[in-house]
This record gives sequence, C-alpha cells and structure tokens, in this order.
Amino acid sequence: MFYNNAVCDIYIGKSAGAKLLQDIRNAKRNVKIVSPYLSPSLIKELIFLHNKGINISLITSDEIEDFYGNDKNINKLIVQKRHTDKKAKQSRDSLISMSGILLFAIIALAVLLVPLIFLLKEWKFAYGFIFVVVLFLVRDFIMRQIKNMQIYHYTYQQLFPFKVFISPNNGNSFNKTFIHSKIYVIDDEIAYMGSLNFTGKGIKDNHETRIRTGDPNAVAKIVEEVNEIFFNSNLAERDLQFWGSQLYPEPIN
Repeated sequence: MFYNNAVCDIYIGKSAGAKLLQDIRNAKRNVKIVSPYLSPSLIKELIFLHNKGINISLITSDEIEDFYGNDKNINKLIVQKRHTDKKAKQSRDSLISMSGILLFAIIALAVLLVPLIFLLKEWKFAYGFIFVVVLFLVRDFIMRQIKNMQIYHYTYQQLFPFKVFISPNNGNSFNKTFIHSKIYVIDDEIAYMGSLNFTGKGIKDNHETRIRTGDPNAVAKIVEEVNEIFFNSNLAERDLQFWGSQLYPEPIN
C-alpha cells in the first residue's frame, strides 16, 4: 500500500504507546489492531472494551507473549460451548437409577443374610453371598459404563473476531510471510503505525517509533489494508477448535 502526503504526528522514544492507549480506551465504536506480539495486560484492555460494546478486530501471531505461559489471557478470547447428547444423558440417568437399585439390593440382601447365618446358625444361607457377589459385579460393570459414557461434546467460538496466524518461526511450512506490521485504527478515524507492538514493554519501556494520523484518506487506506490482511491473507491460522481443546478441560459427562 502506498499513500503519500498524509498529515501525521511522529513520536520517537520511550512511552510511545501512552497516546495510543489513551485513544484506544476512548474508542466509541471500534478498534482494529495488527500486532504480532501481545501482552496479557493488554489483552485485558481489549476484553474490557469488548464488554463495553466496542467492536474489536485483532490480528496477531502465535508468538503471543503469554501463549505458553501460566497467565493465559488469550484463553479468555476463546469461549467454550458445551453441548449435551440428550439420548446419551437419558441412558446414563437410567443406568444411574439401576445402579442405585442394585446397591440397595446388595445392602439389603447382606443385612438379611448375616443374622440368618451367624445368629440362627443357618449356614446354608451363606450361598446367598454368591448372589451378592453377582449383583456387585453387575453394578460394577454398570458403573464403568456410566463413567465412560460420552454425554458432552464441545465447540469453541471467538469472544470477538481475531486471527492468530502461525509464525514461520515455529517451523510452519505453509506461511512464508510473517505479519510483522504494527497497525492500530480507532473508530476508523485515527490510525497508528510504527515499531510499537501491543505489549507492555512496547507501550512503555522500549525505545519505539510511531506515527499517528487522523488524515481521512490515509486512515481509509490503512483500514483497507487491515481488512485485506484479515479476510484475504490466505495464511495458515491456529485452528480454533483444536486450540480450544488444548486450553480447556473437556469432561465427557
């Protein structure tokens, strides 16, 4: 993309993201971000804006700072949906009822046999414990069936639209292009570009460069470029369903 003669502000130095973060927090309609690196605290900022009703679009890579860490705020961008197999649940409920009946029968029969054998000295009733054992084995089989029955399955959806492109640095043979751009658009009226990643260090600590423009023509061109990356890049992405299954527990019942 080429666009010349745009009116813009230039900043070089530390805390290059202070004004950017202020504009993002003051967004009224939408925020679009392209940044290959993210920090947990700044993912929280996007979630906060989303909860306020601001439309968020995010393009990043699996070089996310907390991707493999303990503070996985990226998890919060992936929503787990649990679906119930009603027929399987009905079958499981029937088996649970049956196991309860069998447990009652085992206890009642044992309570009946013990005094017959030890108080009345009727040793022939000891054979009744064979039936107790059979009932126990049947109930144990039913309990294993209950434990292994698939009641739930899971799907995953995005909290807001985002793309996580697989980095060529991770040995991916499909993506030869790494989206290394840092682009921020607020309300389709203000745009930032430069070296500034959406990370804590990038916003505050690093010596960065950034350009801010409110030039309508320049911003429109930048929005077009962001949309092109989002919808037409044809780059390999993290599979949301597989990724979600790695992030969340999936109990079967």
